[in-house]
Amino acid sequence: MINRVILIGNLTKDAEALGGSQNPVTRMRLATNFFFTDAEGQRQERSEFHNVVSFGRLAEICSLYCVRGRRVYIEGRLSTREYTGSDGLRRWSTEVRADTMKLLDRPPSASEGVAGPHVFGDDPGSDLEAPGEPDDLEGDGEAELALAGGRRGRRAAAVSVV
Repeated sequence: MINRVILIGNLTKDAEALGGSQNPVTRMRLATNFFFTDAEGQRQERSEFHNVVSFGRLAEICSLYCVRGRRVYIEGRLSTREYTGSDGLRRWSTEVRADTMKLLDRPPSASEGVAGPHVFGDDPGSDLEAPGEPDDLEGDGEAELALAGGRRGRRAAAVSVV
C-alpha cells in the first residue's frame, strides 16, 4: 500500500508551533490551485486548502521559516484523526503529516537568513551531523538543509552551502 502526498503551494498563514508536549509540533495551512476549462469553454481556477502537520526537528525548522506567502514543497502522508468538538459531536480531520519540506522561494528580505532554496526532511539511511543554526551561514550561495531520521527515531540535520 502507498500513502504518499506531494504538494507545492503557498502558505496561507505563519506556521503555528504547538506547545505542551516533549515532541515539537507545527501546524501549517497550504493553498494549491488548479486550472480547468468548463462546459462553456471558459478557463476556471479552483483553490484547495490543506492542513499540514510536522513533528520533531522538522517542526522546529517549519516554525522558523514557514511564513505566510512562502512557496513550499511538502512531501508526506495522509492521516485522519478523530476528535470530539466543543459541541460534543465526533469529528474527523484529514491532514498531511510532513516528512520533507522545501522552501522554494527566497525570504522576503536578505536580512532574514540564508537566501536560496532550502531542503528540510527525512533522508533514511543517512547519518548526518547536527549543524549550527541556519542563521550562522554567510554568503549568497544556495543553502540546503537535510534532516535524517533513523529507524530508531534518531534525528540529525545537516546544512551545506553551495
